[in-house]
Amino acid sequence: MTTYTVINPSSGEPEGRHLSAEDAAAIILTHDGCDYEIRSAGERFELWTRQEVANVKWSRTVISSYAATSVAAEAEIYQAVVDAHWERHPEAMTDESYDLMLVEIASEQ
Repeated sequence: MTTYTVINPSSGEPEGRHLSAEDAAAIILTHDGCDYEIRSAGERFELWTRQEVANVKWSRTVISSYAATSVAAEAEIYQAVVDAHWERHPEAMTDESYDLMLVEIASEQ
């Protein structure tokens, strides 16, 4: 199973290591007072988000899944969140990539 490191965009420091895609996605999606839900919408499941601190209404994202079950759809959606770039949100990378980056940084010093 692939595990992830989530990097804080401001500090560059890890917010979590050795995370599942679901746990990494939760850190990304709840950053800076945001909240999220995965909702059933007929034949698909959709990712919805909102920013609680600004009392912004829920908005549908472009991430969705046509998986047959909610469990499979959630897994697909969490993976899509981890793979995407979310402006002003933490970034996820595989633990393997993060460890290689640390080795490269150490060798440059």
